[in-house]
Order: sequence, then structure tokens, then C-alpha cells
Amino acid sequence: MAWAALAALVFLLPIDLELQHASLLAVLAAAVAIALRRVSPTAAMAMIVVLGVVQVGGGERPSLVDLAMFVVIGTTAVVGSRGEVVASGVLAFVAGVSATVYLASTGFRFLLLINGPRDQAFLAMAAPVTALLGVWAGGIALRAFRSRDRESERRADAEAAAFRAEAVATEAAATATRAIDEAESERIRADIARDVHDVVGHSLAVIIAQADSVPFLDDEARIREVSATIASTARSSLVEVRQVLGHIDGSGTDTDPGSLDEIVQGIREAGVDVDHSRRGALVTLGPDSGTAARRVLQEMLTNALRHGAPGHPVVVRETWRSADLVLEVENQVVDSAAAVPSTRGSGRGLTGMQSRLTTLGGSFDAAVLDAVFAARARIPFDVHGGTIR
Repeated sequence: MAWAALAALVFLLPIDLELQHASLLAVLAAAVAIALRRVSPTAAMAMIVVLGVVQVGGGERPSLVDLAMFVVIGTTAVVGSRGEVVASGVLAFVAGVSATVYLASTGFRFLLLINGPRDQAFLAMAAPVTALLGVWAGGIALRAFRSRDRESERRADAEAAAFRAEAVATEAAATATRAIDEAESERIRADIARDVHDVVGHSLAVIIAQADSVPFLDDEARIREVSATIASTARSSLVEVRQVLGHIDGSGTDTDPGSLDEIVQGIREAGVDVDHSRRGALVTLGPDSGTAARRVLQEMLTNALRHGAPGHPVVVRETWRSADLVLEVENQVVDSAAAVPSTRGSGRGLTGMQSRLTTLGGSFDAAVLDAVFAARARIPFDVHGGTIR
């Protein structure tokens, strides 16, 4: 609107350019066309047609208001739609031809030009069309440059967005990796804590049982034998703890069924009567199931040693089935409540056994019935690294 008002003021000023002053109606049409050139190029071109009709109808000569044609045609070529761009080109051609015809029929000076030499006449007749089409072509060129710049900006924005998305994805992947690493570290720490509990708890139970029997022994040879058992149990426990803390704990090695006999024998050497029986064909256990079988048997016997009634045997049964090993331990208890881990100790041993076996697809249960504590564990085979569930 500001440009339209300025144009109207210029058109009305008494400037001596050897051009006829436009009528007020022509000035109004030109100003409106300039005001609408960006808001509605179609309406602006319609006002240019109105301007031409006013000038021809009023017999007006060329004046400054004719600049509005150039402004509207050029602006439409830059900002208009495709249809409006084509329409502005047609308007430029039609307006140029009409101006030539109008001037040739009414203008004395123009008649002199077109009646002169052939080259001069051609240039004079082509000047209006050439000028308007030149402005239109310049607008299209500017439109193309702007479109290319916008495309470059969009491409740059897309690349920046892709870079940001990639950075976010990389950060998310790094966060996920850290979370997985932390979860794995936590799992390893939990496994180490559980294994240390099982190893140390079992060994200490055996050592305490042996040490408690020493004051009641009169035979020096028997005392030496018990002392040797205590030392052997402590050394074995130390080796196993070092293996656990080094996170080797038998990993990658198979477990011979005879290692379960060694655990039972250690309880016997602690002075406990153990009734050990076995059924089924023995199988060499894989690393996972072998470790689980040793730790579970250690914990069940430790629990029997801690809470069992003195003088009563501990029953250990091994059942080697086609796909799993079933371990059962039973022992008499003096007080049924004493065998429940929540009343004595942390209960971590039984909970750890259940968690360990659930991970392998096995099961564990324990209960006290008629003053007998019975624990049963099922360990699926992990033969050559493949757990059968």
C-alpha cells in the first residue's frame, strides 16, 4: 500500500518529462494495480486492463502511470502461480501490441518513427512488446533464482535435520549400549555375589561343624584328621572364591558328575551322616548346568547342616533323567521355623537357588513337613552348550 500511495503521488506530480499528465481515474487504476500486485496478481492484472481501457477510452497519451504495467507484469512473473505467470506473459504481449497499434493510429511522433527507415520502423513497432516481455522474462529469471535458493535452503535444512536425527540416533544407541553394559555388569556382580555366598556359606558351615567337634575328640589322630579337613575345606573355598572373583568359576568347562560326590564327601567329613543314592545314567554337565548343580547341592547341604537335627542323617538323592537332573535333600529339623530362611539368616541362599534355576529353565522348591525339611531342584542339561528345556 505504501508503494501504491507513493506511485500515485509521483503520477500526480507536475513533473515535466514531455509526457501528458494522466487522468485521476488512470492514476487510481495504476495505484490499485500496484497495491494488489502481491496480494492478488490476478486482480492487479485486471486493473492493468482497466488502466488500458481508461487511457484508450479517454484518448490519453503515454504517461508515468504506464510504469504500473511493468511493475505488475514483472511482480506477477516472480510471485504468481504458474497460471498467473502465463497470464502475465500473455498480458505483456497483448498490451505491447495494443500500445503499438494505439500509438500508430493516434500518435504523430510515433507515425514519424514507423514511417522512417525500415530498421527504425521495426524497432519502434517492436519496442512496447519487447519492453514488456523483457520485464516478464526478467521476472521469470528472478523466480528461477529464488526457487533454486529455496531448494538449496530446503536441502540444507533436510541435511541438517538428517544430521540431527543421526546424532540423536547415535546418542540413543550409545545410551542403550551403556544401559546394556550396566545391566550386564549388574548381572555379573549379582552372579558373583550369589556364587560367593554359596561357596563361602557351604565352606564355613563345614568348617564350623568340624571345629565344634574338636573339643569332644580324645583321639589325637582324629583331631589331626579334622584339622586337615578344615584346612582342606578352607583352601578349596579360597580357590573357588578366587575363581568366582576372576569370573571364571568353571566357565567353558564341563562338570563331571563326580564333583557332586566330592561335595557330599565334604559333608561326611564334617561328621554328618549322609545317605546318598543315585539313579539313572550319569551325564557330563555343561558349564551352566554344571555350575548350577554344584552350587545348588552345596546350598541345600549347607542348609541341612545349619538347621538339621543333630544325630539324624541327611538324605541326598540324585535322579539322572533323559533331559535333566533332579536333586533332592531331606533332613530332620528340631524346629520347623528354624529351617525357614526368613527367621534365621538372610534367605539369600534359597532365593538365589530359585533364581539361578529359573534362568536355566529349571525349578526349585522347599518345604517343611512333619519336622522334615525337603528341598528339590531340577536342573536341565546343558550338554555341549545347549540347554534342553
